[in-house]
Amino acid sequence: MNLLKKCADVYKKYVGYNYTFILDCGISIEVEFRSEYFYHLAGLHYLTDIAQVNRNRANNSPANIFKRILNDKISDTLIEKSKFYAKIQDRLIYLSDFDDLMTAKIIIDFDSTKIKTSILSRYLLYKQYNDVYVILGLKYDMNKDVYIPETFIAEHSDYYIKNQISYDIAEVKRTYYKNNYK
Repeated sequence: MNLLKKCADVYKKYVGYNYTFILDCGISIEVEFRSEYFYHLAGLHYLTDIAQVNRNRANNSPANIFKRILNDKISDTLIEKSKFYAKIQDRLIYLSDFDDLMTAKIIIDFDSTKIKTSILSRYLLYKQYNDVYVILGLKYDMNKDVYIPETFIAEHSDYYIKNQISYDIAEVKRTYYKNNYK
């Protein structure tokens, strides 16, 4: 199985569900997972030289691109042709272990003023794999009153984690809202 398809298959298990993370400090964070978020998490927006994943082209919405990946219409063979593929390769390697990240028992109340970043996430789920920090950024969507995945990072340093406040996840609840990847 190609890596991109493996990532999409793993992420598909979360689509249509909200996850509530209850932290050991009493804070609850509700996160909504939709098929269209996969596009950015996988870094496909960087592959501007591949027409089939360029969301600015007709019928190339992030949700449609996700469907085509699941249906084997877009694969590693195609995206590896991009001159920008190296920029997303680590993301894909670690995104294929998304389940593992979702069970990581650590989350950060992210203070972006401590580093130079354009990330709007308030919370970062993270897990360390040797020298790599794998991070899922969650930003608040005031229209939906939930947090949504904003970014997925595979960072070879503690740049985003250093000097931040950490909490343990005490419990995770999963709630069905609808299946939106078909």
